[in-house]
Amino acid sequence: MSTHFLAGDLSGIQSFVLQVKSAGKAQAKRLRARSFLLELVESTALWHVEHRFNATDEDILIRGGGGFLVRVAKDAADEFALERLNVDLQRMLWDEFGGEIQFALGWGATPARARADLERRKRQPGRAVLQPNDTWNADVLSRPALGEPCEVCGRFPGLEDVDEDDENRAVRHCGSCLRARRLGADLTRRPWLRVGRGNVRVLEAPYELLAKQAEGASRVGRWIPQSEDTPLTFEEMARESRGDSRLAVLKADVDDMGTRVAKIADEDRSYRRLRSFSRALQRFFAEQMQDAASQRWPLIYTLYAGGDDLLLVAPWQVMLDFAGFLALEFQRGPAREYGPLTLSAGIVLSHYRVPIRHAVERAELLLEHAKRQAGKNRCATLGSQWTWDRHGSVLDSGKCIAGAVESGGIPRSLLHRLLHLAEAGAEQDGQPRTARWAYQISRNVPKKRREEPLATADFRRWAIDAMGHLDDSGQRTDETAASLRYALLATRTSRRT
Repeated sequence: MSTHFLAGDLSGIQSFVLQVKSAGKAQAKRLRARSFLLELVESTALWHVEHRFNATDEDILIRGGGGFLVRVAKDAADEFALERLNVDLQRMLWDEFGGEIQFALGWGATPARARADLERRKRQPGRAVLQPNDTWNADVLSRPALGEPCEVCGRFPGLEDVDEDDENRAVRHCGSCLRARRLGADLTRRPWLRVGRGNVRVLEAPYELLAKQAEGASRVGRWIPQSEDTPLTFEEMARESRGDSRLAVLKADVDDMGTRVAKIADEDRSYRRLRSFSRALQRFFAEQMQDAASQRWPLIYTLYAGGDDLLLVAPWQVMLDFAGFLALEFQRGPAREYGPLTLSAGIVLSHYRVPIRHAVERAELLLEHAKRQAGKNRCATLGSQWTWDRHGSVLDSGKCIAGAVESGGIPRSLLHRLLHLAEAGAEQDGQPRTARWAYQISRNVPKKRREEPLATADFRRWAIDAMGHLDDSGQRTDETAASLRYALLATRTSRRT
């Protein structure tokens, strides 16, 4: 049987999920709702493919991360039918989301050709709606006067004043943001989803949220930090931070994913291994890590999890610890079975009042920085980057230093001076950096005694070891600086509001 391969891709995903300003008190609810709607868009677009071309679960080779690769019978999917599906999905997305999310569908006789056709079509986003039959659609391009805009998204007319912000004033919402706010609240009370009924509609498919499990219902799999069955706000999460009240945003994905997919597809033309590889990654990121969050890391808030991507928010020290767990479990799981595979991550520390999209943009830049390093397989955060085998050592050193400050063994001001030395050149004012480091330790750390606090002894050992790497001005010195930054954050006294 001759086949077509269909490659679908949703773009504008991150912009849609994160297009939330800090106005009002429901930023977390709106983020939760948009992430959930995006998940429904992905699954419903794939459902349309299955429904129109009689594809089965065995035919879905890749799914998740906003894209899919499906094998269909050629006689069920001629050029006209494929183009019709492409146009219909674009129009439905335009009608429901106003162009915030775009869809492209490519096809070909092999997965590589389908991907190439997809990339070509992605360069003309929304063409089926904006320029059908090579003429501009004036009805779509013209919009009514915006009037007073929504204070949350700034994209659509504000229709209703709801809740209050931190200055005790009403905040104007558009219909889309108001629905997202209410949906975000519903998701915490109704965690079960059923297709075929209800008032949540995505790509013309109805869904129903349920409070309890019922026939045909599946659980909505986003972990949300809670206290006494009430979701925590970002402010409340920040209060769980050690020292400085900061949140951390982690963005992580698999290195060289496209290359690995192509290699697996070439090695097995039955595509069974490709299908199992895709499902293994989906299980790891969307299920296993969600289970870990609910059981071991309950303060982690999931913005997105699926395909080969993770986007998470948590108190800063929780996220740094979780990142090491994530990398280790990835190597024990998908990387061991389908390797060689590596993972990179960028982690940004941010104040909870900063709109989350800004922190995500910075986390993306750090992720790109980690991937530019030789060998990739790195974490970029705390002003530096390192391979995962060094992650635990960097954090343990930071905790050791913080413990020495908290026990009263060393003054916190010493950390600032040592950080300055770690960041400075190897020689300053004619003195080697190691000499200046040794002077600071001898002046500020009590002389070694037979009985002394363990934290002070641990710090002295760390300081002597770190001094041995200062003249190298290399990776270990960067790690020393990162550990000092960790300790400064952990020992900062924050005003809890």
